[in-house]
Amino acid sequence: MSLKICLMPDLTLLYRFLSVFLLAGVIFPGVATAQNRKQDIVYLKSGSVLAGSLIYSDSLRGVRINNDCGSWLFTMAEVDSVVFQDLNHWSQGKRSGYYNLSSGSLLFGEGADGFVPYPSLTMINGYQWDQRLFTGAGLGYEYFGWSILPVFAELLWLMKPDILTPYLSLRSGYAFPLSKNPDSYLNGDQGKNYGGVLLNPEAGLRISAGDRYAFLIGIGYRYQELSWTSPGYDWNGNYSRKTITRYNRITLKAGILFR
Repeated sequence: MSLKICLMPDLTLLYRFLSVFLLAGVIFPGVATAQNRKQDIVYLKSGSVLAGSLIYSDSLRGVRINNDCGSWLFTMAEVDSVVFQDLNHWSQGKRSGYYNLSSGSLLFGEGADGFVPYPSLTMINGYQWDQRLFTGAGLGYEYFGWSILPVFAELLWLMKPDILTPYLSLRSGYAFPLSKNPDSYLNGDQGKNYGGVLLNPEAGLRISAGDRYAFLIGIGYRYQELSWTSPGYDWNGNYSRKTITRYNRITLKAGILFR
């Protein structure tokens, strides 16, 4: 919801007090998601209040301010005070506590199937320490030729809390196999899939959607180590061959942050 305030004549002190709360998003929380997150407030000696984008304010030209209702020009004799109000402060939500991040990713890179991207679905539950630092533990479902269960810890850091905020994150953990080796049968023997370590640094953008929700989009690098054994037979008898694959992938992620 976008709050529009035009010139309001003969405001009492009570109305002036309420107008500041309206601008701050206390009565209308949706104001924090408006495109113009930062507004200037001009108080006139007549008791009127004007909110918008300040163009200039000096003793020679006076005060000019623009808003959705037009462009307004006042002499310095008409102006009581000019206040800059950072509305975005009210859009940051709680400073600490539980959070949940659910996301889906595509992992791009050359593999056995060419450049077909692999899917990744993950969910993280953790604790938000302040406006910038998030730590959590997560798990998910991914496919690297066979299904795996990634289990990991994540550290997420917001550059500077805002409606649009760049972030950095790092995931580290271990992936467990969820399916058998498709080439696992030979002479009655069965091969086996093994998991491996994972590492996923990422950079992206958090898009605030209010006090409790935000969207995340990011690009990163994913390292995943997996291995499997294949049974075989030669003149010495049965043997098992182990193959280790180290995947290097570019990740594209979209997620929803709830706190």
